[in-house]
Amino acid sequence: MIRTSVFLFVAIVFITSAQAADQPKEALVALERKLHGEWKGGPCQGDWTFAPDGTYELQHYSPGNNKLAGTWEVRWDALPPTLIFTCTTSDAPDRIKVGEKTEVKLTQLDDDSLAYQYLSQYQHPGGHTDRFKRVKK
Repeated sequence: MIRTSVFLFVAIVFITSAQAADQPKEALVALERKLHGEWKGGPCQGDWTFAPDGTYELQHYSPGNNKLAGTWEVRWDALPPTLIFTCTTSDAPDRIKVGEKTEVKLTQLDDDSLAYQYLSQYQHPGGHTDRFKRVKK
């Protein structure tokens, strides 16, 4: 009887702990899902499309009106989280290099708005922030 009670208690604690550990991960996945879809930026910021499979397409980017594509991921090791773009195709490979990674701090993400701040002083001295609006269909 005591063994059965102890086993049942340990099983309940283990299951409850596993469920509690999954909740933060599920919340992060739900937040990342908000990124999926089309986003329109201002002049030179481009129009982004983030796919659920971790790929993106970018059109009307930079003064050259460039088009590129690649992969994206969110790193949650600090707040705000880091959004990482890796370019896989570029119509201006002399300036926007294939294989190049860009890391930005994701400062706003909700149903209507997306904003990120560049980390590299080389990219944007002073930590420029780009803002986007979701394209409603």
